[in-house]
Amino acid sequence: MRVKTVLTSLLAVIVATGLILIYSSSFAVGTRVASLTNVKGNVMVKKAGTTTWTAAADRTELKENDELKTDAGSSAIIKMDDGSMAKIGPLAKMKMEQLSKSGKDNNTSLDVSIGKSWNRVNKIGDSSFNVKTPTAVAGVRGTFFSAEVDKSSAATFDVFAGSVQVAGKSAPDAGVLVGEHNRTTVAQNGKPSKPTKIPADQEKAGSSGFSKNEYTSAQFDMQISVSPQVVEAGKTSTVSVQIYKDGQPFRSEQTVKLSLSGSAVFSKTGTSEIEAKTNNSGAVSLEITSPTKETVTVSAKLVLKLGKK
Repeated sequence: MRVKTVLTSLLAVIVATGLILIYSSSFAVGTRVASLTNVKGNVMVKKAGTTTWTAAADRTELKENDELKTDAGSSAIIKMDDGSMAKIGPLAKMKMEQLSKSGKDNNTSLDVSIGKSWNRVNKIGDSSFNVKTPTAVAGVRGTFFSAEVDKSSAATFDVFAGSVQVAGKSAPDAGVLVGEHNRTTVAQNGKPSKPTKIPADQEKAGSSGFSKNEYTSAQFDMQISVSPQVVEAGKTSTVSVQIYKDGQPFRSEQTVKLSLSGSAVFSKTGTSEIEAKTNNSGAVSLEITSPTKETVTVSAKLVLKLGKK
């Protein structure tokens, strides 16, 4: 019988900080496929080669030339397969202009036509990560920055960590290097302004748009399956759990707390709730049974034991 994945709730407790994070995450499979997580409000996707916008949700996949837009009060995090992430804010529109691979190097280019994005880019060697706007292009090699396009198409780049090379589209050879805690603005048909220090209050507000805690939470994902999902009376099914980090099995023993719907119970304890430990590949499997025929769903609570980075 086909295994059906049921993901009902995830709770991560970051022990190093004592912070509780509630999140829904995504797991992208395949070469150069991004996926959405932490989708809030009304977020729409238009697939490449189509004219129809459809509602997005956690785990929606994005491929090259797909487009994304958000309504007021809406946002979403885009998870790349190399661990880098971008968050798109309210009233924004973005295109996945490039999502390709050349040998071992990944090439990513986001085209933001309006609104704001926050970008947390891993150190990626010879790979490339660019953010384009109607007036400028920002090239990145590992940093945290935001790009905001206003109604006049002017773009403002705020760099919170690392550095970003910004050039105007009308003068691509006249770029400036923007270091951390600095910003530059590029007007229509203009060149980047001389980088200036971001006012402290604006930097704090700007960087909180995609906080470190939100980023850390989005790195993790948990996939749960029940096979067969319809449990026959007196027979058994298997609940399997796999924890991922950045799309790869999380190779660490972790504790998961599972609860079953309906009258199903775990065979080991005879209860509908259990606390289990994964193996060093982040996986665990448990048998369940039920006195009646029913479709079982699983709720999961994940306690992540992480050291400080």
